[in-house]
Amino acid sequence: MYGVVLWSDISENKAVFWCEDQGDLAFFHACPEIDGEQCTEFDAGDLVQFDIYLDRKMRKALNPRVIREKARTDLPHRLLNGQSNLEASKSKGQVVPFPTKIQTERKKVSS
Repeated sequence: MYGVVLWSDISENKAVFWCEDQGDLAFFHACPEIDGEQCTEFDAGDLVQFDIYLDRKMRKALNPRVIREKARTDLPHRLLNGQSNLEASKSKGQVVPFPTKIQTERKKVSS
C-alpha cells in the first residue's frame, strides 16, 4: 500500500499514514527491542510504501519505506482545512443539492 505521512515522532518510533485507498489511517510503531525494526525518519508529506495488517480493528503498517520525500507536504494542512470548512458548513445549515437529473428522476417515480 502507498500512503502519505501525516505525523511522525522519531523519538517514539511512531508514525501515522493516510492510505491510498482512502480507508482508515494506518499506524506504525517500531519496536526495535522486539522485532529489530527501526523507524525511518519520516516527515509529514513523505510518500511511503508499506505492508498493512489489521490488529484489533486498527490498521497497522509494517516495513514502511520512503518512496519520495516531501511529496505532499500540504496534505496535513489541507485535511485540517477541509475539516474546518466542513464544520463551518454544518453550522451554517447548508444543504448540498442533488444534481438536476436525480431530482427529475425522483419526480417521475413519485408521479
